[in-house]
Amino acid sequence: MSDHLSLVILAGNIGKQYEWQKQIDPVGPYRETLLEYSIFDALEIGIRHFVFIINQDFSAETKKYFQHIIDRNFSHVEFILQTTYTAVPRSIYDSIDNRKLPWGTGHALLIAKSHLSHPFIIIDADHLHGRRTFYKAKELFIERKILPNRYGLVTYSLLKTITEDDLVSRGLCSLNKDYLKVIKKFNSIHFNNDNEIVSDEIDEDLVFDNEANVSMNFWILHPSIFRFLEDKFNSFLKNNAKELDKTFSLYKVINDMIKEDQLEVIVRKSDERCFGLYNKESKYKIIENIRNSIEVDIYPKPLWK
Repeated sequence: MSDHLSLVILAGNIGKQYEWQKQIDPVGPYRETLLEYSIFDALEIGIRHFVFIINQDFSAETKKYFQHIIDRNFSHVEFILQTTYTAVPRSIYDSIDNRKLPWGTGHALLIAKSHLSHPFIIIDADHLHGRRTFYKAKELFIERKILPNRYGLVTYSLLKTITEDDLVSRGLCSLNKDYLKVIKKFNSIHFNNDNEIVSDEIDEDLVFDNEANVSMNFWILHPSIFRFLEDKFNSFLKNNAKELDKTFSLYKVINDMIKEDQLEVIVRKSDERCFGLYNKESKYKIIENIRNSIEVDIYPKPLWK
């Protein structure tokens, strides 16, 4: 088994509620961006290979900024552009000419196939995942738990992924002991007037409480997933090429692989909070959390010496 672990960063989502790129919005005391804290945490657990999945709005200046940070830490970075036409057969170009949405997280990962030959962590760029979450992922890797037919997922308690002003979607996990059975997405999760977490949807198979396991897309994957992604994406395009609002989600592919007995996913739960950068209100919560983390010496000030 390789002794290398990469980090794939899904950095192409600008966000409808945001007026500019979340990836470069400063949240640290020295104008550090949210993503820099994830990069710092990844470096702390020994990651030296970074793959950014970006869109056309990810500017040359932003690429240069992150390139400089990673280079000065003796690491390697690659930027991969995700467009509507990337890894899509030319025969359906006319069908997707009016498509505005990206194809989704499954497609974003698929286009990194030639850049990853050993296990890797995948994260969303607009979340602050927490240092101990990265260590949970590293433990799965060094314990040789990540195999061609076994992947990893670090989850959070539902309560630690939502604050009083949030209205969010979450993927709740159903487990069989330490293994994932299925992820089901719930929309409009929020606190009600009695300070209880509720959703507009109900599922009798899932326990919906503060400690429910939630996926925030913090996966530890093996390159074997690319074969499944290719097959599933080709099937997806055959059925949905003309559907302009359909997306090809990574968690749905993994759900299918589990259901088809192609895969098992071992789950470890983080005790961290996971903060998302959804709007200006959530930004202030992240700034406060980073300030608190600096005070207890989790992060240095400034972040980069």
